[in-house]
Amino acid sequence: MGDLSVSKSPPRRGDRGFTVVEVLVALAVAAMTLAAIAGLAHGSARSGVRTSMRFAEIALARTLLSFPVDRNPSAEPLRGEAAGGLGWSLAISPSNTTVAATAGGWTPRVVRLDVRDAGGAEWSVESIRLVKVSPR
Repeated sequence: MGDLSVSKSPPRRGDRGFTVVEVLVALAVAAMTLAAIAGLAHGSARSGVRTSMRFAEIALARTLLSFPVDRNPSAEPLRGEAAGGLGWSLAISPSNTTVAATAGGWTPRVVRLDVRDAGGAEWSVESIRLVKVSPR
């Protein structure tokens, strides 16, 4: 019969697999990459919420600025709250221009809209609208 002995030669360097240090380094790199991706995703979601709030503010402004201005210009400003914590104030006042104020039966009115978002940021829009004056 033949010789059945097995030689015990040491394994070659490439056949041993990964060391614990190499595995830990790979896990650390993967964890940092995932943390960076999660941060970007969170920032993108936050930006999307701010953008949708801005669109809501613009829609509110368009609606309020289309409000009829034929009311008494010295009355108190209209105030209110809208969805998402948007506060607003709409004031209509006489224009201080001396340009033919009632020429052709029209008189200018200053329309001022102040909007405050849920975060406390405020912005204003001021416009001049012409109002038909009823004949006396």
